[in-house]
Amino acid sequence: MCAARNALQKSAVLGLLLPLSAAFGAEPAAEHISLWGGGGVGAMLAGEGAVFVNGHKMGMLSATLPGQKFRVRLMKGSLERTEGIQSGTGDNDVDYQGFDVVVTEEATHLPVAFAIGAARYEEAFHRGYPDQDLGGSAFVHRWGPHVSVLRSWEFGRFAQAWAELDLHYIPYDTRQVVLFLDVGVGLRL
Repeated sequence: MCAARNALQKSAVLGLLLPLSAAFGAEPAAEHISLWGGGGVGAMLAGEGAVFVNGHKMGMLSATLPGQKFRVRLMKGSLERTEGIQSGTGDNDVDYQGFDVVVTEEATHLPVAFAIGAARYEEAFHRGYPDQDLGGSAFVHRWGPHVSVLRSWEFGRFAQAWAELDLHYIPYDTRQVVLFLDVGVGLRL
């Protein structure tokens, strides 16, 4: 049920973006949709597990707006925390899904693009978090902002490679600041 809802949300966003591009009179060949996937490393700069480096994986669906100066991305990722966490605490991953708006290289006239957005984070905490411990665990969700610096390279008509540096703020009771460095490949349609 949740997967169907997520697919419907992504389809709705793309369904809104494509007519919007036509309304601005942009040529269809100028806009594109990209699917990106990749991974890298993530480190907590503040919060439980700070200074430990862990694995990170992410995937994105991206749509370029008219004029190629802005792009909207939907993303899903997970910081696979194994270092700096007490053993036996269950699911320690920091999972998230969110969106951002990218100001592309065409707009910045720099070799990199910049993004700002928000994500919904999911972590397992004790039931009753944060006020009381009712035993057991439950997933707790919080929204927080993130910023990114990214670069992509095109290979042929449909292939892309990308690298990205992201800074996420996760507002649980113990505030977490996470830095991700990722690389990956993409398919441009």
